[in-house]
Amino acid sequence: MKALMSSRPRSSDANRHLALQLAIQLPDSTEDARQVVDELAVLLEGYMTAPGPRPLWQRQVLALDPPYHAGPALFWTLALFLLWMPVVTALVALVGAPSIEVPIMGSLTAVCSIVFGRRYGVLFGALVCLGHNLLIVPPALELTLPTACELVLACCYACAAIVVPTVATHSAALRAAAMSACVRLAPAPGSASPN
Repeated sequence: MKALMSSRPRSSDANRHLALQLAIQLPDSTEDARQVVDELAVLLEGYMTAPGPRPLWQRQVLALDPPYHAGPALFWTLALFLLWMPVVTALVALVGAPSIEVPIMGSLTAVCSIVFGRRYGVLFGALVCLGHNLLIVPPALELTLPTACELVLACCYACAAIVVPTVATHSAALRAAAMSACVRLAPAPGSASPN
């Protein structure tokens, strides 16, 4: 063991010593410690290394855990809904196609869920369904029994609020799996093509 340690360059010992000093300062919670390490990696990539384009699979994935401050998150969720629902209602009236609402509000549901947390994404999707029934489905300003299409839209918004943050959180692992699958599927250099 001593021979193995003495064969390593001194710089790795110095780096291990610095890493130990940083590890002592990490929070007790494993999840909090991982968030600190993620933030440190972002700082390293953003401020201490030379800027330039990097391959997609080498880019740092930002920590996307939502802040757990209920007041501001609820405020911005409601503000986002109150700002965009009239815009979407006007677009539907202008274009005449209620389906124009789906890509806009579906994207905003996913964004709300990523930034503020899944519960606020689901809340935003529920508010959109209520607003759709109240403002877009005739007669206007009257709640009606939801149709099958409206129920499907509600399920789509809920799925966007739940699935998209999960994919964003695990994007590094998913990206690595996709790259690995591409390497396995690609023909080896010099091998004959099947055709």
